[in-house]
Amino acid sequence: MGNSIQHKSGTKKWLHIIFGIGLLISFFLPWVKWNETSVAGFDMPARSFFTKSVAEFGPANPFPQLDFTFYIFWLVPALIILSIFLGLTNKKNSLPAFIAGALSLALVTVFYLFTIIVISFGIGNNVYQMLQLPAYIAEVSAIGFILTVPVSRQWIKKASWLFLGPVLAFSAFKFGEKKVMAETHQTTDNVAADYTISSTEMLNEFAKSDSLANAKYREKIIIVNGNASQVEKKSDSTTNIRFDDPGGSYIVFSFEKDQYELVKSINPGDEVSLKGSCSGSIYSEILETTQISFKRSTLNKNKK
Repeated sequence: MGNSIQHKSGTKKWLHIIFGIGLLISFFLPWVKWNETSVAGFDMPARSFFTKSVAEFGPANPFPQLDFTFYIFWLVPALIILSIFLGLTNKKNSLPAFIAGALSLALVTVFYLFTIIVISFGIGNNVYQMLQLPAYIAEVSAIGFILTVPVSRQWIKKASWLFLGPVLAFSAFKFGEKKVMAETHQTTDNVAADYTISSTEMLNEFAKSDSLANAKYREKIIIVNGNASQVEKKSDSTTNIRFDDPGGSYIVFSFEKDQYELVKSINPGDEVSLKGSCSGSIYSEILETTQISFKRSTLNKNKK
């Protein structure tokens, strides 16, 4: 009987390690593919998740001021390694394993929900086809990592940790989605602009110091004048208009369906005056470019 218990305990320990290794490796592999852009689990704490989304004309981060909170997901690989080490040395490893598993499941949930939003922007058709194999491995490994924690008769606690991450992620995501939708329907037509600037001047200002420029312009109503570089008119009547610079940096204004009649005649090269709420910038260290996004966008009818 004693040998049987020890055998089960040993099997569970090695299963726990296997699930941990699977979760650790999958964290650094592509979880989703938006058109030709692959996004890995670590892209969220590396702050390149939304950069890649916007690069595919997807949604930007609705809370850029909370970017720093994404660093919490670096705990996933750190706690996995810690849990495996503690397990191998026969020390208590339940808390780091539970946290790593819950954070991983929360991250998978965010990828799933955000990809649904990306699809609504006209990128892809099926969320399950866009999710890559490592995302499914991460999900299964996270569940297994929690369930194989060597804590006897604690199934309620394990079940709680299984649901904690997805529930918190779902709640936070829906809160952000509700906030963005509420802001989308607040027209800027009759709101006085805080600043009026040319697209070239704004891009240069962010290039000199994105931190100072973000502090100045973020969440402000701004009129930007310039020549449209790219105009994307989508099948759902939403539109993106961009001002690009030669180095690859750009400003993008996102227009909702109710603005389509105002902007439908705009084409690349046209001189335009656009008005919107600045969401701030995202800098890509890989491409060395800056993307400045605007929401609640409208055509500046006065052109001042």
